[in-house]
Amino acid sequence: MYNTTTKTMYRRLFLGTVSIAGLYFLYRVRIIFIPFILAFFIAYLLNPMVEYVESRKVPRGLAILLVYMVVFAVGTSIMVFGVPYILEEFNRLGHVIPRLTSEIKGIITDIEGSYSRFRLPQGIRAVIDERIKQGEDLLINMVRAAADSMVKLFSYLLGLIIAPFFAFYMLKDAEQIKNSFTLTIPRRYRSDVMAVLRDLDDIISGFFRGHVTISVIVGVMTGLGMYLAGVDFAFIIGLIAGIAELVPYLGPFITAVPAVSLALLVSKKTAFYAIIIILIVQQLENAVISPKILGKSLGLHPLVVIFALLAGGELYGFAGVLLAVPAAAALKVILRYIYLKLVDDKDTG
Repeated sequence: MYNTTTKTMYRRLFLGTVSIAGLYFLYRVRIIFIPFILAFFIAYLLNPMVEYVESRKVPRGLAILLVYMVVFAVGTSIMVFGVPYILEEFNRLGHVIPRLTSEIKGIITDIEGSYSRFRLPQGIRAVIDERIKQGEDLLINMVRAAADSMVKLFSYLLGLIIAPFFAFYMLKDAEQIKNSFTLTIPRRYRSDVMAVLRDLDDIISGFFRGHVTISVIVGVMTGLGMYLAGVDFAFIIGLIAGIAELVPYLGPFITAVPAVSLALLVSKKTAFYAIIIILIVQQLENAVISPKILGKSLGLHPLVVIFALLAGGELYGFAGVLLAVPAAAALKVILRYIYLKLVDDKDTG
């Protein structure tokens, strides 16, 4: 009995020491994990396409190569033709923003002229002018930051090059990696952990893959609509609409501000058209596109979603906004599973 207890104590001490030392080592070399993390996301996103090709009786290795060829062709086209155009558009937008703020000030003056009996006090007008100037500076800084971020991507060129190779092996040995991971989980908890991970995979894959697809569709439709309406920077507006679509419920409002503002540079009639285009796209997205692609919701009440978005933005900025909803849904799955286990244990006890 003493020997068994001693061995158990030493084994736990050994495992604890190795775990702590391993975590500390990984923390010290955390910078090298960027390619691996990027490779994991690449493999995770491409795996459904690989499985689809593989289901056509194509060997998995060849299926991965075929998917890579398609992705590489699309990515190369974007890098060669899209990135220079986007940078040029952002550069033009930076020069237009001062004219945009002048247009907004002119609209405020027109409103004052039409409703002179409601003429704004000088103090309030000064506050509005100050906020417009702050908004102008913010927009200019955002445009510069977006352009700088695209340029800085090339500083991570090595990681961007290595990651697809890592992803290839992750995709090729996906089943083996899954089995190896499963064996690391203690037997008594294995079925529970795998059940939770399956639920989390359904939620995360449904959110990211589904919403990325919807975002692309909404971005293309919005950009095309703005182009046909004669709005300048239609491509950028479509890009904003696509990214904003990742923010549930608030996406249309995020899109409307730059879209209508830039449409005002053409005419008030064009701004009205821009509003109509946004409303039509959102109605199509809510009634047709989302139900077809997502099929089912994340099971979160709209108030919970909005709270999660605000909390994520407050804690982690824009990245927090993008990750808030899947994180809240994942937390719901974990808490629900723990609660059900506790209730079952209580009932059986």
